Amino acid sequence: MKKLIILLFPCILSNAQSYKITDFSKDFYATVTKNKSSQTLKVFSLKNKKPLINQEVHLDDYDFENIKSNIAEIPYGHQSIIIYDDFNFDGKKDLALKYGNESCYGGPSYNVYINDKNGFVENPNFSDLAQNYCGFFDVDESKKQIHVMTKSGCCWHQYSDFIIKNGKPFLIKQSEEALDATGLYFETTVKEWKNKYIYYKFKTIAADIVADYILTSYTVENAKKMYLIKKYDNDLYYLFTKKNGDIELLYSDKFFYSKKDNSLAFSSGNAGYKIFNDRIEVTVNKMKTIINADVKTRKNNISNIYDVFKKENIQNLEIIY
Repeated sequence: MKKLIILLFPCILSNAQSYKITDFSKDFYATVTKNKSSQTLKVFSLKNKKPLINQEVHLDDYDFENIKSNIAEIPYGHQSIIIYDDFNFDGKKDLALKYGNESCYGGPSYNVYINDKNGFVENPNFSDLAQNYCGFFDVDESKKQIHVMTKSGCCWHQYSDFIIKNGKPFLIKQSEEALDATGLYFETTVKEWKNKYIYYKFKTIAADIVADYILTSYTVENAKKMYLIKKYDNDLYYLFTKKNGDIELLYSDKFFYSKKDNSLAFSSGNAGYKIFNDRIEVTVNKMKTIINADVKTRKNNISNIYDVFKKENIQNLEIIY
């Protein structure tokens, strides 16, 4: 990459400041001119000094502290005024020019110019991906895909993957992830292209949150995991997850703790569950299945549930003496 050249011309005629950016291409360069009332970004051909793009911009002082091109620290880091890359995977590099901070949560927003037979032409389909999500999009050269993300607050995120079809971004997968009101799991809704759009949902444990509320937990066969959790609502929750964190069973109705054999029992559908320190016994139609625990992974003792009950109460727990 060529050495960055920044030329600053203070107090020339109208007190304008001009920045020259030359590090993004051997064929083009750009200038940003600032005065009291406006800012203009222009892209020129280095060969004939002919202006190719002229756009009004609204950049912050922060943008001029580091005007090195092609930085895209996605989603929340520094993103350059100019990003020069092949966005549609046709072998020709395109241009994204930052015009302000109008993407989600005041993030950077861009106009995208595709390099076609007519030169650089602003493309609303690509510009949409660089304006209406969180900052600039991620260009995945290995998969020939574009990835974007947007969010609302702490508890809702959307992730979208696009391929290029007929010269336009085409959505192949979109996942919406929302934290449940209990704070124990994320519910994810997926829209995926399989010759038509199909939809499916799953729940995944919110491991970082759950860690603060575990009364007892351990790993069982096939790297699955059992959790007994009490949150601030004074209810007890049982979660049984797959290796990847997807939830197989979530239960929060009535539990029974036996002091005699230090076990916790509940029923869900036609199945009865009895949880010990070293195993889970599941009974369906009088047929019992034993799921053994890896006791080395166990956090706390089942009796911890009774101790918490005495100190803080658990509303959906009954003690059997």
